[in-house]
Amino acid sequence: MVAGGGGSVIYTDTIVDLGYRDELANYGEYSGNPTTDLTYEYAKTILDLMTREKDPKGRPKFLLVGGGIANFTDVAKTFTGITMALRDYKKKLKDANVRIYVRRGGPNYQEGLRIMKDLGKELGVPIEVYGPETHMTRIVDMALGGK
Repeated sequence: MVAGGGGSVIYTDTIVDLGYRDELANYGEYSGNPTTDLTYEYAKTILDLMTREKDPKGRPKFLLVGGGIANFTDVAKTFTGITMALRDYKKKLKDANVRIYVRRGGPNYQEGLRIMKDLGKELGVPIEVYGPETHMTRIVDMALGGK
């Protein structure tokens, strides 16, 4: 669930470069400072598809939430929409063994990251949160490479 066209290309290229091309389930992005409601609806669509079935091999599923450093998108506002959807899917996320990695920067990113960190504790779903000091490609490697 990536913000920005450039960020989505970087994440996808990194996933493919690490050898996980066949594991990529979604390529999409949200951008242009969407409202909380629009982000909520987008997140629900992604989470519905992601949690319909468990991995047939019993492996965890990974949700990457992130993007580059936003110029004008209010990170806290978009993350609020995403967290609303994550709350709605709490049980399904646990049942599907979903692990979440977040990386974002930009306006209000500190508040957005705090919201996501707090949500992980609230839901009991593993959420690792990183700011712009961590490269986007690094969280892909941490999630898929298990490092």
